Amino acid sequence: MTHSGLSDEQGNFFRSINTAAFSNPFGEDYLKTKQALAETSTRPTSEIALNQAILAKLNSRLDNLVTVQELTIDDARLLEQARLYSTYLTYHARFDDFIEAQIEAGDNPIALPFAKQLLTDLNTHGIDQQRVLKYISLFYQIRRAHYFISRDILGVSPCMQQLRMHLWNNLFTVDSHWYLDYFCEHMEEFSTLLLGATGTGKTRIAQAIGRSNYIPFDIKKQRYAESVTRSFQSINLSQYPSGLLEAELFGHKKGAFTGAIENREGVFARCSAHGAVFIDEVGEIDDTIQVKLLNVLQDRVFTPVGSAEKQQFQGRVIAATNQNIEQLLKDGRFREDFYYRLCSDVITLPNLQQRLVEKPHEEMQLLINSILQRTIGVHDQTLVSKVEQLIHRNIAQNYHWPGNVRELEQCVRGICLTGKYQPVNHSALEPTSVEMILTQGREPDARQLLQNYCKQLYQRYETYEKVARISGLDRRTVKKHIIADK
Repeated sequence: MTHSGLSDEQGNFFRSINTAAFSNPFGEDYLKTKQALAETSTRPTSEIALNQAILAKLNSRLDNLVTVQELTIDDARLLEQARLYSTYLTYHARFDDFIEAQIEAGDNPIALPFAKQLLTDLNTHGIDQQRVLKYISLFYQIRRAHYFISRDILGVSPCMQQLRMHLWNNLFTVDSHWYLDYFCEHMEEFSTLLLGATGTGKTRIAQAIGRSNYIPFDIKKQRYAESVTRSFQSINLSQYPSGLLEAELFGHKKGAFTGAIENREGVFARCSAHGAVFIDEVGEIDDTIQVKLLNVLQDRVFTPVGSAEKQQFQGRVIAATNQNIEQLLKDGRFREDFYYRLCSDVITLPNLQQRLVEKPHEEMQLLINSILQRTIGVHDQTLVSKVEQLIHRNIAQNYHWPGNVRELEQCVRGICLTGKYQPVNHSALEPTSVEMILTQGREPDARQLLQNYCKQLYQRYETYEKVARISGLDRRTVKKHIIADK
């Protein structure tokens, strides 16, 4: 039996399949769409179970589809996407196993064990070879994005759900059709700026983005062009004095400065064309380094210290700061042209206090469980509940958690060791004014005042470099004041 075009019922079904295939999986309506396709009102025990139910129904529809003489362009694309989605669901669990195998193998790409079978299945859809390779690359990227976002970006609060949605869009754009047709091999043009207080997880967010980039499939070698473990490079700018920072970023040639006894690659040279560089504490760097980084973003080239040879940078840039970016711009400490090269996407991370206000018990339990699993490798709900009870005994309900999740991690460890946790009295860390010192009958000289100021700053920021930048002193002078009397 043949007929012209898809029926209304068939068209509606395959459009629903298209919606499920291309929707943001962390969006509010995604689960409802998939449950409707699987014809279940209750959530299956796992993503695998839900996908298997949809796959069985989809394959049944495709197998029983009557021969169609004439298809509109839209209907033909619906059917092609339905067959591709069937292939994706068939292999998605095997991709998850492959991701873990590649992580265990390290920086050397390993062969995709089911590559020949996957290629055969995709070729039966009548798709040209170039698009077949693109789909194999896309399937791998989608599963990696699922893997890293779901595993590393935990939270049941609305703000964390929104964050996961935002990260997915950062990787696949707001319209996945756009991504597939235009952007998937050009995402290095879209830089990302992460804003958030200390301890909110900026490094984890950057890793999730950097390890989920599009990586092409090499059909000759039956493997992907890059290992996921090598696709992310990071540098914390506050760890290096200004004299060494340029070399850490761009590398240096032997003899470029005292101590440069051999050629050394910087973080940009170590980054592959399919990877990302994470520049943490970008709000701490001076104008000279900002200009050099701006040139990398604009021209995609950099020059190692002591060399005249320009090198190409093809990766993506992710930057982060815990400072108020608007204030930095207003004070002239952050160049506007540099900011506008970084801000293709600005992601503001929620602090722990906001998360706990939205979902107090659920969020706390989830985080405690995650911390304990990382610490001892065991999930025990009884232990989680006991730790939560002790936290509430030690800390006021309206405590604002200035150290965020990083502070909570140490709180949980302290509770496990001693049953207690004493939050830092941040008001005691405020620099003492000259007037207060004088009213206490103390008459310190300028050296003592400067020493006290440096120590107070160090207690707050914990790096000599940051204290040096704020105080305007040399790093060695700062260190001398801080370690005095120790």
